[in-house]
Amino acid sequence: MTTRRDVLRGGAAAAASWLWAPALLRRAGAETAAEPPLRGGQILPTPDFAKLRAGATFAAGVRPHRTGGINLSRNEIATPGGTKFLIHNYGHSGAGITLSWGCASVVQDHVGAILADMRKTKARPTVAVLGCGVIGLTVASELRRKWPTLPITVYAQTLDVTKTTSFIAGGQFEPSQIYVEYENDPDTLKRYVTLSAKRIREIMQSGQRLAYGVAVRKNYTLDDADPALDDFTPHDVVPPFTRGTLPFAKLNDVGREYATWLMNPKILLPRLVADLRGNGVKFTAKQFTDRQQVEALAQNIIVNCTGYGSKTLFEDHALHARRGHLAVLKNPALLTYFFAGGCKNDVIAYMFARQSDIVVGGTIVPGDERNYFDNSDPADKAIGKRLLDNIELVFSGHSEECLSTSDVATLAPRLVVNR
Repeated sequence: MTTRRDVLRGGAAAAASWLWAPALLRRAGAETAAEPPLRGGQILPTPDFAKLRAGATFAAGVRPHRTGGINLSRNEIATPGGTKFLIHNYGHSGAGITLSWGCASVVQDHVGAILADMRKTKARPTVAVLGCGVIGLTVASELRRKWPTLPITVYAQTLDVTKTTSFIAGGQFEPSQIYVEYENDPDTLKRYVTLSAKRIREIMQSGQRLAYGVAVRKNYTLDDADPALDDFTPHDVVPPFTRGTLPFAKLNDVGREYATWLMNPKILLPRLVADLRGNGVKFTAKQFTDRQQVEALAQNIIVNCTGYGSKTLFEDHALHARRGHLAVLKNPALLTYFFAGGCKNDVIAYMFARQSDIVVGGTIVPGDERNYFDNSDPADKAIGKRLLDNIELVFSGHSEECLSTSDVATLAPRLVVNR
């Protein structure tokens, strides 16, 4: 049976299989421990999944997981057009939205150092940002905030941000999946997380949180260890969890409450584009097929934010595809919480209530490079249905009945469960 580490490391065994995302690390005896109720005994409303299913839509996208962690390097390159500088910012796995502002701050530092060197040679700096997902847009945004007159052009295969993987992401603040690459260097990841939190707090304090789709959210889980939040997120960013009885009518096991943020990409990305266009940043549709095309750009500072596209474009074979599925439901009751705790049989089932919709997810498909939900694939359709089945079982108090090994054959021959 494939192990949790196989999934997180993207090993050969995992790459050949469909996998449900590994659940958090279950705490022995958690279900029977006596704990006071969370939220003072308040019972939060839960979705009527039976009614919402009819209007469900489905999406899928590829998370760019990189062995060794995020590439935030800076290189000087010699081209026929002269010396240029190439900065990489990719490989964020399931934490792109979470780490976007923090990594953009690191890029800003790189650009600052380059500008200082260029002033000595009196070269005129110009910047190209490759990619208009959340990584590219936050980079362009931070560069524009720091240097209001610096010429910046964003290049992307499509300028429609609704077609990006970022746009269909859930948007919870948590360094999901990528944290395993920093087990020997947690301080580096914590720095990126802290820098992101600093910018989010600035947005909150500026009174622009609604415009940018940022909101405070309580995240509820079963009583399972969550290394991404517990060990790789500083406690002055996300405070230590509170343990108690979960605040739901039927899901009333002992669990945890975290205080985190929602960064809704459906609001954030269009707003960033509008801000950038309004501040003189140019957008150009262009598809790159090799590194030489990148180096031939007119700009002398190039920031690569192409995500999984960097595997081909820059021959980075440390990148691994981790495809994930989402079911999207309406949010008529305007719920304002997250549930990301998984099922009792080690299957993940998460639900993020956003401003106007609810996203349900919980899959990792290593090695699958399809950046879309394939309606012609019976397995994709079965997974979409199973996402809704699992989350409904969780909130009805039957989380032990989520997808189990005996269910595998009904979905797809290659679908296995990480137990």
